[in-house]
Amino acid sequence: MKYILISILFVSFSIHAQNNRGVIITDDIKSLNSGKYHAIIISENQYQDSKINDLNEPQNDADNLTSLLVSKYYFKKEDIIRLVDPTRANIIDAIEQKRKSLTIDDNLLIFYAGHGYWDAGLKMGYWLPSDAKKESKSNWVSNSDLTLYLSAFESNHVLLVTDACFSGGIFKTRSIGDMEQGTKRLYELKSRKAITSGNLKEVPDNSVFMKFFIKELELNQSTFLTSDQLFAKIRPNILNNSSTEPLYGVIHNTGDEGGEFVFYNPSSSSSKSDETLSLTSYLTSETKRSINDIVLEENKLLEKPKRLAIISFDNTSGKESEYGDLGGPLRDMLTTDLNSVKNLTMVDRQALEKLLNEQNLNNSKSFDQATATKLGKLLGAEIIITGTYFEFFGTLRVDAKFINVETGEIAFSLGVDGAREEFFDLKKTLANLIIEKLK
Repeated sequence: MKYILISILFVSFSIHAQNNRGVIITDDIKSLNSGKYHAIIISENQYQDSKINDLNEPQNDADNLTSLLVSKYYFKKEDIIRLVDPTRANIIDAIEQKRKSLTIDDNLLIFYAGHGYWDAGLKMGYWLPSDAKKESKSNWVSNSDLTLYLSAFESNHVLLVTDACFSGGIFKTRSIGDMEQGTKRLYELKSRKAITSGNLKEVPDNSVFMKFFIKELELNQSTFLTSDQLFAKIRPNILNNSSTEPLYGVIHNTGDEGGEFVFYNPSSSSSKSDETLSLTSYLTSETKRSINDIVLEENKLLEKPKRLAIISFDNTSGKESEYGDLGGPLRDMLTTDLNSVKNLTMVDRQALEKLLNEQNLNNSKSFDQATATKLGKLLGAEIIITGTYFEFFGTLRVDAKFINVETGEIAFSLGVDGAREEFFDLKKTLANLIIEKLK
């Protein structure tokens, strides 16, 4: 069977059964803030669509990695979200859960094992969750979705690992040498990195990359192992034992500042330098900086209960953004942000997406007032928010309209605008304006 192990940006040619992995292509958290090392470990073995072949190995690889992180490195089981055969909504929910809980002092490892697809025309890669349909991308998770989420994490370090094809153009740099700076200095700098086994080549089901990746983590005796050092160790072994060329680099437009993800091995018996002791002390400290609230204090409570659904925002720019689609991630982030407001109930993302798919309503362009009223009643929502966004020479405008489900009329509209780089500030402003209108 073919499968891919993939991270934020990846590629795959097909999803037909064969003895290789595609090319190009759960557990609840008990305590959200209990540790400084967190992970989202995803495996997709069983697919609902009979046109997509089921896979054999993703779950085993994901389980082995999870076990190793907990037994040897400074990951706590309660800080790992382990998703087995998740849907698109499950994956987004997990990412959103970590986005809202991690502080700047935390580290996040994201691992995906499952089918992937590369659309050469769109120049876009996708994850295929368990509810993916071969003939429709509506439930697929795109590279642009994930890239935007990477930018939104407050955590200083995010590392993605893939045993699949990965477009070399994604990387800003490829680094395989020894680090010139000290480990502590590298840890202080923000990082958004990816490790991948190859570029536009098929990867066999018995992965050479995964074999050496796990082996090196098992054999490592150093107290600290940076992602750059890990890659430098496994690269020659992979080149000598397979036809694929592993790649390592920065993921574009996600805020990397030259830092490195650092694996911490507390059981190491190696000698401790002053720098090592200093970083160890910091990592094991119970003190962490607080999470920045999205919703302002005065907006955390509605006087009367309300139930709200948000539909994906449409791009009206006339061309696709170089950053990819913003509409879906904007909807997902707003839904999560507003879910913290007391007396405001947000329609469950999975229920919403299921109904949208059943009604063939994939964006707000399909929404007239009658359709919104029908959908709102099926969801039990009082208000539906639809919207658009427009990019023009580096500026971004986002507009939202509120549809009263009972009357089918637009109750009111609002908008925000500013520099494209201020996307998350604009989203925060929009979230608070929505609550103020709902009051």
